Amino acid sequence: MSLYFFEAFENLIRLAPGSETSTKKAISMLDVDVKDHLRILDIGCGTGSHTMILAEMFPAADITAIDTHEGFLNELKKKVVKNRLENRVEVRNVSMFELDFPLEHFDLIWAEGTIYIAGFQNGLRDWKKYLKPDGYLVCSEISWLNNHPSLECKTFWETAYQEMDTIVNKITQVEQNNYHYQFSFGLPKEDWTVQYYSPLEANLNKMVQKYPQNEDALKVVQMLREEIELYDKHSDDYSYVFYGMRK
Repeated sequence: MSLYFFEAFENLIRLAPGSETSTKKAISMLDVDVKDHLRILDIGCGTGSHTMILAEMFPAADITAIDTHEGFLNELKKKVVKNRLENRVEVRNVSMFELDFPLEHFDLIWAEGTIYIAGFQNGLRDWKKYLKPDGYLVCSEISWLNNHPSLECKTFWETAYQEMDTIVNKITQVEQNNYHYQFSFGLPKEDWTVQYYSPLEANLNKMVQKYPQNEDALKVVQMLREEIELYDKHSDDYSYVFYGMRK
C-alpha cells in the first residue's frame, strides 16, 4: 500500500501544504544574518522544495537535507547538481529518529510539514541538543485555528494525529520545552488548495484510471480524497502553522 501512497505524490512540487511565499516569509522572520556561514539541518526534506529555497535564501550556508525515501532523495540530488550546489547541500538517507550529528552543531533546524512524524513535543525535545546556543528551530505543524472545530474534524484528527492542538497551546509547549518563542503564522488557504491539493487530485485521477481493479491503490486514493474533502468543508478549523523558536 505504501508503494501506491508514494505514487500519489509522484512529481509533485509540494508533498504537504505550503508554498515558496510562506517558506520565505518564515525565513524572513528569523533574526539572523542570511549572509553568515550557517549550518542548517532540513529534517524530512522530501524532494527538496524548501531545501532549495533555504539554499537560495542563505547563500553562504551549508545545508544537510535528510529523508528516508530514496526516490525523493534522488530527485533532490538532481536539483542539487543542476543548481551546482554540491559544495553546500549534502543529501543523506537518515531517519529523524536516528540522528547522528554532533551536539550543538546547527544554527538552524528546519522541519517543514514533518515534525508531526516525530510528534511535536518529541521533536522539540529530541532535536534541541543539536542546536547551537541561540540556534533556531522552525517547523510547520498542523494546528486548530479555533477552540470549537467541527465534530467531523475532531473525529478525523483524533485518529490521524493525537497531538492536534490550538496555536496558543502549541506556543505554550514551545516555552515548556525551554525555547524562546519567536513567531507563528498560519498558511493561507491557497497553500493547501492551489499548491498542494490540486496537483495531488490530478495524480489521484490518474491512479483511478491506471488501477481500476486494484483494491490497495484505490484505498490510497480514497484516503487522500477524504482528507481533501474534509479540508474543503472545514478549512476554517485547522491549518499548518509555522512556529519559530530560539534555543
